[in-house]
Amino acid sequence: MKFFKLIIATFFVCLLFGCAGKYQEPRSFNTSVNGLTKEKIKKAILDSSTKGRSTFGTWKLEPIGNDTIRGHLFNRSFEVMVNIKYTEQGYSIDYYSASENLKSSSGKVHRNYNRWVNNLDAKIKENIFKEK
Repeated sequence: MKFFKLIIATFFVCLLFGCAGKYQEPRSFNTSVNGLTKEKIKKAILDSSTKGRSTFGTWKLEPIGNDTIRGHLFNRSFEVMVNIKYTEQGYSIDYYSASENLKSSSGKVHRNYNRWVNNLDAKIKENIFKEK
């Protein structure tokens, strides 16, 4: 009987910790790049947009300024927007907005936001490596 209670208590503790970190601060991603021109960095970023369906959503990337690209992620009923600022030294991905179903009342975003932006950052790094 004690063993059964211990298993039930462990299950509830794991359940409690599993739900604890649902909302997080939106992360900014800063990456240094050496040996590429600003235009090549821009091309690597724009080539990171999702072609066709993706397992984590569809990224659409469009230039909005001389050194800024706006990224839109559409994943089912979720929408995320980021600003990607780039120079010859590197690029940064910064939070711009998220749909209401991803935000908490305290200004944090669902943890999937950070995962999606991390995937975009990894894809950009992959394209930058191909440019070198």
